Amino acid sequence: MNQQIPEVTLHDGLRIPSIGIGTATLRGIDGVSAISNAIENGYRLIDSAYNYENEGAVGEAIRKTSISRQALRITSKLPGRYHTYQNAVKTIQESLYRANLDYYDLYLIH
Repeated sequence: MNQQIPEVTLHDGLRIPSIGIGTATLRGIDGVSAISNAIENGYRLIDSAYNYENEGAVGEAIRKTSISRQALRITSKLPGRYHTYQNAVKTIQESLYRANLDYYDLYLIH
């Protein structure tokens, strides 16, 4: 991908690419390969979710690329069954743990 993907600015000032890669079906070593290839080819927005059960693959793909974490926008999503405050906090912590990431750029309600 030779052209840079256009960005949009969110209400809080965060700039995110207008196009990203969805990872719903990407798991295991094949998922890591597909995601890391997408990053190396210009994708900077990586969409994941707790329900996809692939946050570990997403995190591993990020670590395998030559692109810095700061250059990427990583999203994940909170499952509906964990919407209470205490459950949400635990689920978000578990999500970060599974991805082996320090933070998500955007965390959505699924």
